[in-house]
Amino acid sequence: MDFVIDTLFQVFFAFFWIIGGLVFLVRVKDKKKYAFLIFFIPLLMIWTGYSYTHVIKPRFRDIKYYINQDYETTSGKCSIVHDGGKGVTPSFVLEEETYYYNPRFNKIYEGKNYRLKYLPNSNYVIESERLE
Repeated sequence: MDFVIDTLFQVFFAFFWIIGGLVFLVRVKDKKKYAFLIFFIPLLMIWTGYSYTHVIKPRFRDIKYYINQDYETTSGKCSIVHDGGKGVTPSFVLEEETYYYNPRFNKIYEGKNYRLKYLPNSNYVIESERLE
């Protein structure tokens, strides 16, 4: 279920800024703020386009795999863990491939070996098992 919630959050986070910016652009009367928005709105549109193609689109392709529980599996040693930030899904590198995960459901540590079940398009980890 964490995959569904995380995907909905990513969709909301990506498109909220564009809609809010466009509403603000329509309502603004001050020319200084208007000039700022003319510069800021295209940057938000570029960011949203990037977010759509690199985050949201692969996750939408993975919905059928998630529903059918048709996961890919791999194992290896974790070399780097990125905690993420606001609006960024935490990730880690396992055998030179980047995977994304929810730290509340999967605890990942550098230098440890893991067996993963993940979705093929977004590399989102559904289940991790620590190997000794």
